[in-house]
Amino acid sequence: MIPLVIGAALAVVALGYVLYPIFFGGRPEGPAATGVVDDATIVDATVDEEIEAAVRAYRSGEQKNDRCAACGTPVVARDARYCSTCGNRLA
Repeated sequence: MIPLVIGAALAVVALGYVLYPIFFGGRPEGPAATGVVDDATIVDATVDEEIEAAVRAYRSGEQKNDRCAACGTPVVARDARYCSTCGNRLA
């Protein structure tokens, strides 16, 4: 009986820990909490912008391998290095 009570109490504590930010609002993080923008925040924003630009370029870029030169099979994956049918290296 004691393990059941301990387990139930632990479950209630864990549930309270998880749901506390939903009911009482979480602490703001980052520059919103302090009101100060430091160099690390600027670097993080720059890195995020670079990553977003790389993703946009990858998504909008033309596929360099439309078909396998050896067998003519259409290449479905953009980042494929080998043909899925014959196994030849794609150019």
